[in-house]
Amino acid sequence: MIRTKKTFASLFAVSLFTTVVVAGCGGPQESGTAAGSSGAPKNLNILLSHSNAKYAMQVKDDDRYIKELSKLSGYNLKFEFLGHGNDFTQQMTVRFASGDLPDLVRTDSINSTMHPGAVDKGVFQDLTPLIEKYGQNLKKKIPEEAWKSPRVSKDGKIYGIPALSALPASRVVYIRQDWLDKLGMKAPKTVDDFLKFFEAVKKEDMNGNGDPNDEYGFYVRENLIYSNLFFTEFGAEPGTWYFKNGKLEPGMIQPEIKDALKFWKSLYDKGYINPNLFTNKAADWEAGIKQGKGGMWVHDVTNYNSNWGLPEYYVNEKNAKVSMVSAAEGPKGKGISPQSDQIYFVWVVPAKNKNAEDVIKFLNWAWSDEAEQFFALGIKDYNYKMENNKPIWNLTDPANKDNDASVFYQLSINPRGDGRMLPKLLDVIPNSGAIKEGIKTAAGNVIKNDALHMPTLESLKTHPELAPGTGTAGTLFLDMFAKTILGKEDVDSAFDKFVAEWKRRGGDAAIKEATDWYNNFHKK
Repeated sequence: MIRTKKTFASLFAVSLFTTVVVAGCGGPQESGTAAGSSGAPKNLNILLSHSNAKYAMQVKDDDRYIKELSKLSGYNLKFEFLGHGNDFTQQMTVRFASGDLPDLVRTDSINSTMHPGAVDKGVFQDLTPLIEKYGQNLKKKIPEEAWKSPRVSKDGKIYGIPALSALPASRVVYIRQDWLDKLGMKAPKTVDDFLKFFEAVKKEDMNGNGDPNDEYGFYVRENLIYSNLFFTEFGAEPGTWYFKNGKLEPGMIQPEIKDALKFWKSLYDKGYINPNLFTNKAADWEAGIKQGKGGMWVHDVTNYNSNWGLPEYYVNEKNAKVSMVSAAEGPKGKGISPQSDQIYFVWVVPAKNKNAEDVIKFLNWAWSDEAEQFFALGIKDYNYKMENNKPIWNLTDPANKDNDASVFYQLSINPRGDGRMLPKLLDVIPNSGAIKEGIKTAAGNVIKNDALHMPTLESLKTHPELAPGTGTAGTLFLDMFAKTILGKEDVDSAFDKFVAEWKRRGGDAAIKEATDWYNNFHKK
């Protein structure tokens, strides 16, 4: 039975880590069904988000993919799909308040605002002994860094199972390779190289529409979303935390930001970036790129096949071609994304669940090689076939064209997290070589983050405008950024005023809280 709803609005015990080191082939459950018995399959009820996938929003009770997953795992699986984003948060808040919870539940953290105080109230089971006994694949294949996260562990006990994002790092610089070729230029590496490319784009009619003034070297999105380049190059990225002089502080208040602001102002003044950068919403930003207005932008390597990599995505530009390159090498570094724990979401098991052992067995099976084949390629002889002991994957499923059926088995019902970049899939997808190289490039764009595993600071929960970084939060920084780039205020004075205001309104408390967390988390 599937119910789909679309509305509404720390650490492992030492023995556990030791087992990770000595584990060989992942234990007896590396392959075969999770249930491991010849009796009638046990029921497992799972509550999760449809992950915004069309197929999951319309899935039927007799869905072939859920039936196949049930057969492979040895459990009779029943999924209840809630909404996505804010809808999911609201729905889950209601469910936790009511206590109406199944065997396995998706949340964003064991400390989520959807269920405040749940761990201390005994709402979730301590899974540590069950993982030790039945979770060899979990221990071996989920990175140690993820288990350290306070999103899954507290006081040395594990209350959640991490589900991972597609990649440890995914952001790359996309650049119009056909424009580089037309200009006779190589892929830029240094800040100066990028500036030369921007200047050339400004002078030439790169999209060939007769107007040399409607293209920009760097196409920027509002609130600097997918646009946070040319910060790390000067020594500090706004959303990354740095431990300096005994304090953990956000990059956006570091004095190096002044040099980045001055550089950004020069990009704006010279016409190297689009003048509507402060109002360029996601849909307009994407459309502008595909209309040939941007020579370079930032996005995820995972979107290469679905959004950026094929010529047909670009309006009236049959010869469009893109490459994925690294962030610029600047005088003080390079990078795009702060280091993360790779946790996409977290599974929890309600304390009242009497099937916790089976839940761990099922999740352990989900991390087996056999399960990876399904979560990557789908159903054998339906989505893929074997030739010469190698899979030949196709998208002949009629539902896939309009409803993204592949996203359903790779993401929506995948207990591992996001399977759209699994190794078995990377070997068979179109443009495999380019995407594999893009993954390597993205890994090189990661910024060391001294606040890795830091939970949301209490001092900032009621002050979202003070949040470090770019995006929908951190408006105090973004306001200052806009004023300086537009020339309404002097960079040095505006920045100094911003830092003082940020500290006065709660930043000092945030620094103290962050520093206390850092010292406690990293104590020997």
